[in-house]
Amino acid sequence: MKNTLASVEAVVDHIASETFSPDVFKETGVFVMRNAIPAPVVQAWQQEWRTFYDAQLAEGRDVNKANPVALKEQLPPKLASMYKEPVFAETFKQIFGDHVALYNHRFVIKDKFSSNKVFLHQDSCYHLGNLNKCSMFVPLSIVNADNGGMTFYAGSHKLGVLGDAGEINPDSFDFKWPKITPELNPGDFVIMNSALWHESGPNVSGIDRIMADTIVQPADDPTGKDLLCGEWQTDIFYSPTNYIRYFVNSRVLKLIKYEKERAATAA
Repeated sequence: MKNTLASVEAVVDHIASETFSPDVFKETGVFVMRNAIPAPVVQAWQQEWRTFYDAQLAEGRDVNKANPVALKEQLPPKLASMYKEPVFAETFKQIFGDHVALYNHRFVIKDKFSSNKVFLHQDSCYHLGNLNKCSMFVPLSIVNADNGGMTFYAGSHKLGVLGDAGEINPDSFDFKWPKITPELNPGDFVIMNSALWHESGPNVSGIDRIMADTIVQPADDPTGKDLLCGEWQTDIFYSPTNYIRYFVNSRVLKLIKYEKERAATAA
């Protein structure tokens, strides 16, 4: 199929279903799996979240200044291993093939400590390893526009990585991608190409938006952490953690040096 905006618009109304469509996902870069996770599994996760939140987060938490919605606290085992639920591997096998691995797993939440919007961006520019990655968002609460649900720019992954990291200006392009803000319920999950543009508005309802955010990739990527299915297709691995240690000089190191010099001058 020719790579056109029209090909995205032709299928954008079909991004949500109880059956995954690789063809729709290829065009739009996003797909919503409806009612895909068994209710008892979701309920166990929700109970684990409530216990964890009440015990460790309700009175205050260590908010990540660089990314306030990203939870920094260590997850309890049941939540830390959510990505092992079989339906996820079965779905990702239709994208990556038989051998699928984990890149990262965390929670992104909008509660009273981090209720603001998240600017329009793509994730690929923040990742290490190969670019062939997808994110999976698994809600443990209702998710909608009122409590900071995510908006996806369908088809924008076709542009690839834009060459820098930060807030994207959609008005700088001569074409407009369809914008979608799907409502989600526990039991649903979203798959997103890591190059897809996405953003989220503020939580104005006061209902906490709770989602697991898992990044998945083929098992030949040397940044893999765990297997979802199949076998490792690489015997070389390295960690994305503290990646600046891999450089003698870089943009990030120059920025760190600049900030230190500016702070010293100000003092």
